[in-house]
Amino acid sequence: MNIVASGARYRVIDDFLPPNELAEIRSLMKHRRFEEVASVIYPETDGHAFRSRGAVLRQDTGAPTAESREDAQPAAFQTILRELGAHPDMFGAPGENWSAVGFSFWHYPAGSRLGWHNDVATGRLGEFVFFLHEEWKASWAGELVILDADPEAVDVDTTGMSAMEAVEAKASLASHALTAIVPKPNRLVLVQEGTIHCINRVDRTAGTTLRQTMTGFVAGAAPEPEQRSMDRLTSLLGSDY
Repeated sequence: MNIVASGARYRVIDDFLPPNELAEIRSLMKHRRFEEVASVIYPETDGHAFRSRGAVLRQDTGAPTAESREDAQPAAFQTILRELGAHPDMFGAPGENWSAVGFSFWHYPAGSRLGWHNDVATGRLGEFVFFLHEEWKASWAGELVILDADPEAVDVDTTGMSAMEAVEAKASLASHALTAIVPKPNRLVLVQEGTIHCINRVDRTAGTTLRQTMTGFVAGAAPEPEQRSMDRLTSLLGSDY
């Protein structure tokens, strides 16, 4: 595991999981049920992707209990939580500023993309993207593209624009160069809250190969009891949902 690139609002970590943990989380993804979903940014042009049901990893701060012991959770999830906690300058301190991480698995087929957006939502402190496919060629595109600048500092007249149009205008007209991150297998990308970004369209030469990710959001509040928590997820590891 090593940080291979970083900027003001992102970090890229390669060879993130050891082979056994990577195999574990790929197996979990393989057995999930996926639904085809339209883009929430530009549904007419972005194309469709496939998403699993969401789940929540809990960042417990008290003494370990039967539900929060590390040995009751997949090792890969514990590794992700520890890594997120190791970047307080991006997300704040675990247990103080954030206590939960919601995530879903995503599949992007050839021809799909996700337009410019910034994932702003109440309680979110940032996000991560973890690439789980076994192979990826640079010519297949599908890069995560980031505007590594404070959106509020980008001086663009957005009068009369929708929220999505304003975000894309800032990405198009900002003086900062855009950063394209190739979806290399076993690569983890950390992104600060509010960062403008997009997913480039997966090229048709990818064929049947899917751009596969675990994508999650660091949240300031603990999940409500009725939400899917880590202990509930663990109980479902052997079955689809």
